[in-house]
Amino acid sequence: MSRLRHDLDHLTSVGLLVTAVLTGVTGIIADLWDLNDFWYHTLAGYVMGGFAIAHVWLNWGKLVGYARFRLTRRPARPAPGPRPAPLAAYAPRPATVARGESPAGPLRWLGGSVLSRRGLLGLSVGAAGGLLAGRGLRPPPVIAHGSDVGVVYHQWSKPGVLDVLGSVANWGQQPPLYKEYPEVPLVGLPAPSLRGGLSTEDAMTRRRSVRDYSGASMSREEFSRVLALTSGISDDASRNPHRTAPSSGALYPIELYPVVHHVEGLEPGVYHYDFRAHALQLLRAEDLRQHVVQQGLMQEYLGQCNVVLFLTMIMQRMRFRYQDRSYRYGLLEAGHIGQNLYLAATSMGLGACGIGAFMDDEINAMLGVDGVEEAAVYMLAVGKV
Repeated sequence: MSRLRHDLDHLTSVGLLVTAVLTGVTGIIADLWDLNDFWYHTLAGYVMGGFAIAHVWLNWGKLVGYARFRLTRRPARPAPGPRPAPLAAYAPRPATVARGESPAGPLRWLGGSVLSRRGLLGLSVGAAGGLLAGRGLRPPPVIAHGSDVGVVYHQWSKPGVLDVLGSVANWGQQPPLYKEYPEVPLVGLPAPSLRGGLSTEDAMTRRRSVRDYSGASMSREEFSRVLALTSGISDDASRNPHRTAPSSGALYPIELYPVVHHVEGLEPGVYHYDFRAHALQLLRAEDLRQHVVQQGLMQEYLGQCNVVLFLTMIMQRMRFRYQDRSYRYGLLEAGHIGQNLYLAATSMGLGACGIGAFMDDEINAMLGVDGVEEAAVYMLAVGKV
């Protein structure tokens, strides 16, 4: 092999090792952050494949020769002969190198220092790692004095390459996907009828926040359809059934708690929605209209609608995977669910209105959640108009 081909072979090996490390690191990032189309990982994989092909081409003769040797020849026993000489007899003599000349063998002069090919390989890997770390490290975000907590959280939850080290750290275990109240019996709902109503286009253009309700009772069939379209299971063929609203990693941190005021055949009170059974569980039987109005900052229509749907977030359902960004993703999912309710209600001739202003502690206590590991994040009124 010529000297040029020999050098190309070593450079290709270095490139293959570096791109293999980059492919592994970007693959870990893509997996931990649930990035379905991570361009850096794809590019690193293609470049690694190119280096692999080049490495095979440069060493094709060796590979073919070794294959022939292993397939056609049997290792011969060494013939008896004189005992080998001591190893000292084969020790290389120190070579003298004149000043200004390059030493023989695998060593080269580089800025007055001797660098072996192994050193060159280590230097290249270290440079690649330094480049990756340099681009991943970032100074603390600049946050103006007096900024609100939302700005602080938004800045500190921005991802960086080195945050993958935090992803490997233990952020707790994944909790169950479904919240259960085993001591509370299920209250059945009719199978939802998903036909009829306005088209998607009409529902989107006619959607408005409605704050005037007729007070007429809602049927259980209507309520069943509202729940199914808002966040019901739409595909139960997979191990993790999908719902009508998207969720990061299909982890579904949002729970639904309908507070029923006027629904035929349902006692007023706080219910929990069982996704798998498409049924309700009565947690607290009580007329809570006035309480909901008070904790909703005295918005009277909260007591005039048929149902107020409370959305809570179970933090750990996403925290174990998405760490600091979990709260972002949970709020996004609550917004998806809220829009589903708006469109479902509009399509059915009902009214809906989302509310973000409420007294958190009192609402959490009413729903029976601790406000820390599970907390109310959104409430929506829905009813007859």
